[in-house]
Amino acid sequence: MGTRADEMLENENNRLLDTVRAKVSMMKSVSLSIGQEVRSQNRGLHDMSGDFDSSSGLLDGTINRLNHMTRSGNTRFLCYIVAFVVCVFFVIYYLSGGSGGS
Repeated sequence: MGTRADEMLENENNRLLDTVRAKVSMMKSVSLSIGQEVRSQNRGLHDMSGDFDSSSGLLDGTINRLNHMTRSGNTRFLCYIVAFVVCVFFVIYYLSGGSGGS
């Protein structure tokens, strides 16, 4: 009778072991998927960082040119540029639907 009880315990242990193996396999799959997603997000962030760096360089160059223009005393040309930017802003605002009252 002791062997039957041992056999039942062994079967129960095997069943529980199979359950644990299945859960460990599932967790491994999830952790691998998370790792792939993290690597993908890191690549995207790295690319975005490069884009921001290049935009920063472009803006710095533009600011330097505007500072040079204001120091040179050519204020009439600067007024034309400001008027042009304001007009472009209003055209884009108008074309995008105005105040949102679709």
